[in-house]
Amino acid sequence: MVSGDLFRRLVENWPAKIIALGLAILVVLLNDLATVTERHFSVPLQLRLAESVVPGAEYPNRVRVRIRGDEERIFDVREEDVIAYADFSDHTSEGVFRAPVTVERTGTALELEALEITVEPLYVTVTLEEKLSRSLEVVPNIVGFPPPGYELSDYRVSPTTVDVVGPRSRIEDVNQVVTEAVSLAGRTSDFSERVRLVRPDPLVSFPGGNIVDFRALIVETVVQQTFEDVEIAVVDLDPQLSHEADRTTGSIRVQGKQLDLESVPSARIGLFVDAGGIRAPGIYTLPVRPQIPGGILVLSIEPARIELTVTDAVQQVPGTGEEGDGG
Repeated sequence: MVSGDLFRRLVENWPAKIIALGLAILVVLLNDLATVTERHFSVPLQLRLAESVVPGAEYPNRVRVRIRGDEERIFDVREEDVIAYADFSDHTSEGVFRAPVTVERTGTALELEALEITVEPLYVTVTLEEKLSRSLEVVPNIVGFPPPGYELSDYRVSPTTVDVVGPRSRIEDVNQVVTEAVSLAGRTSDFSERVRLVRPDPLVSFPGGNIVDFRALIVETVVQQTFEDVEIAVVDLDPQLSHEADRTTGSIRVQGKQLDLESVPSARIGLFVDAGGIRAPGIYTLPVRPQIPGGILVLSIEPARIELTVTDAVQQVPGTGEEGDGG
């Protein structure tokens, strides 16, 4: 009897009760949905490959990830907590292959049980090619020039060669690797810097790293210059004697730092012969000597010697028109 009453109560106004139950379920579902949100970001796509092959052509190296979960926790997930990879390790020969993209959780993503993760695209197609390794010369990309008066004397790169790895077709004809630009503009002294290597192809890598050391030696520019029509002075000749030279001008060729030579006035460049040892009239051949500031190297003098005709000095006697004794 009791059970009959219970059944009658349960089925009494059953349409209204079913509607009420449905509304209750809907309220619960809506409440759950209100706390669920989505987030989108991209992550690198890792390829798991056999040791003998590498990608031989460009491929999608990033994938789009959608994560769905509790709005209070979903933003705790960092992009590095989601790893996407495609496994081609079973393929050891060249060809075009397709594999699914798999998502792996790490870090914070492991702590959220009610976390839904999807990825796009679902599959990736990759061209595989034989892996080649070579040792190539490193060549610095030197640009610009030091200021006037300075020049690059020498440079060093360390290491001088680097190993490169990549698909056979991309590196079998490559003979050297260049660095990023190294500028000499404004350099007036030795300098060192670390520079990156420029990959000869996007699919080529540097297993030992892509940084090399560059050292440059900057010196002052040394130039040669010839001074023409330089007066040859006769010095220290006894006042009782006079002279006449077969050459009164000459030239002098010198070598020195460009900035030093540019700053030397022409008045400080000269030639002379020392007549201090002459005591009597006669014809003398004397060496021509340079007169030039220190730090400048004399390469040659023309003429190297001059002929000097020395006579007694004769003075005019005032008012007589007669020549008098120089004494």
